[in-house]
Amino acid sequence: MTSGAGDLRFQVLGSVAVRCGDVPARLPSTVARRVLTVLMLSPGEVLSTPRLARAVWGSCCPATASNQVRKAVAQLRQAIPGAGGYLLTDGPNYRLNVGATESDLVEFNQRRLRARTLKEGGASEAELIQELQTALSLFRGQVAADVVDSDEVENGLIRATARVVEERRLAVQKELIALRLRVSPPALVIEDLRGLVAQHPLAEDLRAQLMLALSLSGRQADALAEYAEIRTLLRDELGIDPDHSLAQVHEAVLRGGAFAYLRSGGAPRPSEKNARPESFELDAGRQSAPPRDRTARPRATCTLPHGLTDFVGRREEVDTLLRTARAGSRGPGPLLICVDGMGGIGKTALALHVAHRLAEECPDGQFYVDLHGFSPHERPREPAEVLQVLLRSLGIKGRRIPADLDSQVALWRAQLADDRVLLLLDNAASEAQIVPLLPPGNGSLVLITSRRRLYGLDGTEPCPVPRMSAGDSRALVQRLLGDELESEATDRLVAYCGGLPLALRLAAAKLRSRPTWGLSHLVERLGDMRRRAAELQAGDRSVRLVLQLSVDALSEAQRHALNVIALLPDTSLDVYEAAALLGTGPADAELLLEALLDANLLEQPGIGRYALHGLVAGVAAGTGEFEQLLRGDGRHAALRRLLAHHLAVTTRCCLLLRGPADALPGTAAEPAPGPRVPVLHGQKEATEICERGLPAMLAVLCAARHEEFFGPAARLARNLRFVLSREHRGRVYEAGPAGPGGAEAYRTALLDLAEACRGSGLLEQSAMLTAAVGPGVRSEEPVL
Repeated sequence: MTSGAGDLRFQVLGSVAVRCGDVPARLPSTVARRVLTVLMLSPGEVLSTPRLARAVWGSCCPATASNQVRKAVAQLRQAIPGAGGYLLTDGPNYRLNVGATESDLVEFNQRRLRARTLKEGGASEAELIQELQTALSLFRGQVAADVVDSDEVENGLIRATARVVEERRLAVQKELIALRLRVSPPALVIEDLRGLVAQHPLAEDLRAQLMLALSLSGRQADALAEYAEIRTLLRDELGIDPDHSLAQVHEAVLRGGAFAYLRSGGAPRPSEKNARPESFELDAGRQSAPPRDRTARPRATCTLPHGLTDFVGRREEVDTLLRTARAGSRGPGPLLICVDGMGGIGKTALALHVAHRLAEECPDGQFYVDLHGFSPHERPREPAEVLQVLLRSLGIKGRRIPADLDSQVALWRAQLADDRVLLLLDNAASEAQIVPLLPPGNGSLVLITSRRRLYGLDGTEPCPVPRMSAGDSRALVQRLLGDELESEATDRLVAYCGGLPLALRLAAAKLRSRPTWGLSHLVERLGDMRRRAAELQAGDRSVRLVLQLSVDALSEAQRHALNVIALLPDTSLDVYEAAALLGTGPADAELLLEALLDANLLEQPGIGRYALHGLVAGVAAGTGEFEQLLRGDGRHAALRRLLAHHLAVTTRCCLLLRGPADALPGTAAEPAPGPRVPVLHGQKEATEICERGLPAMLAVLCAARHEEFFGPAARLARNLRFVLSREHRGRVYEAGPAGPGGAEAYRTALLDLAEACRGSGLLEQSAMLTAAVGPGVRSEEPVL
């Protein structure tokens, strides 16, 4: 804010006005007034130009709407001295950056929440009454009265947002009346109550308060007449009877026990089961929100599906989610937790398990919606479609739900103002699906599950779901199939399923549906990586189908990158290796890798390294694009580039390990065509990069036999042997031939490297190299 704008006051709790000290500013035009009204009703919120345009013109925006909005903002800054310090541009969007001193709405919200804090802290009723009266004194009439009254957009954003503020005002009025009923003569509140009842004739909690006030003032007949009137209204208008709490007040009046009812804590509230005893009056405003009726939420709504009866493991993830949820939001608004992971990793099961554990801590409702972000034969659900479902779950009839999104959002937020609810948004595709669905109140919790990392939502707490541990996987298999299983076959099944609970469950389901099969037979069928994902199928559920949905959501460049990386399915790559494999620069390769990581189709076993899950590699290997890669020269070219990169890196490492003055005969210090390699400083980094890249280098060496890269592969094997066999440093290998006789040199180099791996304790790698050599014998020992 600018220092020169300290006396500005933006007023929207009544007719719209801006005052500079005691002098009202002249607002320039109708469009500018409406734009300013929307910004004032959403203080601190970033509003896009299209949204501001919809607030001004509704769905019939002129072609010049965006330009007119920008012009209106410029007019406001010019007409209101110092407005530039508050009316801020945020990219193509705008926001009104004001505090309680500059905005009557912000001050009202702060005082309303302060009253709640005082009540929870045990403040006296006199303090609460003073705070609430001060909050209500800020109103000069209906919210944005002059703009709303002239609003031709019946269900527009301005009208809907103003309605939310009016609901909060009504909640405060009810709280104040409830306090005054307890500490002052009841007759003093009758007039205020009659005015509120006239505005909200179907609000049962207001009618109950009026009945108590009349009865306590000695006017029992009038109190009973009020009950008869609302009962008739409810039957005629809605076809329902008064709810249980109003009936209790009626009984208390009939018995002459209104005073005892009030003092016993049986004060009228929207729902005995749903309201929080310590603050029901502050929340009561949402009960008579037009067009809400009495059928809305007779009890706390719960639409959570049942959790898995055989949920196993995930103790660390469950504890993290519970701890994060119970720590609460770091600022105003709900706490958002994004549970992300690859398809089939168990996100929904985990989120539901935690949601049921937290249900009692969100007493005003627990809601579940599947957003169909990644669902077969289903498009991602639009926010307007989801809000229809959520509003109906609150008991609001379809004909009373607005057609436009902005009004639906406003109604949803009005219904949940100051509530503590749990909202589980399952299978989300993007942040845009989520933002309109967020509840408004502090203390609410939103659990989001997605295959994508939706960390673009402000204030989101990430909770990535990793592979299920081997121990938890074995426990799940035993839970599904019993304890009497072959140990070796169980371990192989766990390894093939790669910590994917869906894969384990489908494997168990398939085994149960094939009584003649044993676990060993199923495991043998899963041995082919390319068939594995398709083999893991039961009914209409399939690992291939689940993972293919994620692949189909990728761009063409991302799908190509995934297929190329699948050429080396059991290794991890760094950015430079991926760039060589893909034939791009490191910067472009990193963008692709990060996009695949965000889609949870790649994993990150360490900083700067990326790996492909075996089942994802199998799905990629079954696509037409991958087959085309194999039939053409794509595989050959990609592996040749990666081999050249590894040769360049290991050559540089060998030079560093030998010392700067020496070079290895048979290897070039800078091999053509000079692939880009990371900068290395010293022998420690040289050793570490070879150790990290060893799995990928060995995979390329094994693949070199089929591609006949004998010469470069032999030199790479010698370089790796030199790095691994520290006692050979200072002695050199002679280069083997790179021409027709290079196949034997390749065999010899790989067997020598296998021996070096065995000497370094890398027995699995040694066995892999020996198997890759295939039939044949060593023609001679290497020359040292």
